Amino acid sequence: MNRRITKHLLVGLSLALLTWGVLGVFLSSTSFGGVHPEALDLSSSSSSEHITQIFKDFSIWIGSATRTENVSMDAQFFSWNSGGTTLSWSNSLFTSISFGCFVIAIGTISIDRRDDRKIQKLRDRVLDEVIANPGIHLRELHRTIGCAMGALQYHIRFLEQDGLVISLRNGNVKHLFAPGYSSDERIMLLTAVARNPTVGSILSECASNGQTTQAEISRVLSVDKSLISYYINSLLDANILRSVKVFGREKPVLLTEWARTAIDCENILVH
Repeated sequence: MNRRITKHLLVGLSLALLTWGVLGVFLSSTSFGGVHPEALDLSSSSSSEHITQIFKDFSIWIGSATRTENVSMDAQFFSWNSGGTTLSWSNSLFTSISFGCFVIAIGTISIDRRDDRKIQKLRDRVLDEVIANPGIHLRELHRTIGCAMGALQYHIRFLEQDGLVISLRNGNVKHLFAPGYSSDERIMLLTAVARNPTVGSILSECASNGQTTQAEISRVLSVDKSLISYYINSLLDANILRSVKVFGREKPVLLTEWARTAIDCENILVH
């Protein structure tokens, strides 16, 4: 049962209780056979004949109002005290209003607490994924968790404000990290781009073979050379790879010193 249906049920129940109380006030303000239900006092000093007549008048009044032959009197219409018996509809108003407000309050608190637990559970999932997958980008996180993108962006914004998540932009892509991952933005960028399977394979080839050519990488990975060229140019611009000056049409590439050190020390390619 979703939140909207639950709230509708609570409001409906409360309105029913309030209506019952208002009906009690209406009936208590109406006279029947000279008898006023809100002020009818059947004290112990009243004679039995008078009491009998009162109940007869009360039955006649209800019968004429409901047009039914068989009328049963609910004992809840009477409140007993030490001084006698008082017939009172007004008490039902206060009881109904109090109970209605109680239902609304309890229901609202219950719904809010359930929503808070859901929010906290989703934020914990987001945080766990970011810690386990440093450099994960927003759309990858969206596919992993499966919640609405708007809700995910909302929770990430609050996690960033609380200092539980930090982000790094690479072009139009936003990558997420735990705060203690690294203070070096170059390492964070290397980690982020290495999450791309093709880029990660290119970096693995360079780490394993030293200098290598784009043609060789394309052949080993069975990936179109134009795509390999695109990624290598991006890595050259980010100072992750550098080219080697040699004679010939194609220049070999290899990892820069800092990138090789980061890959060896941080186990970046494992991610």
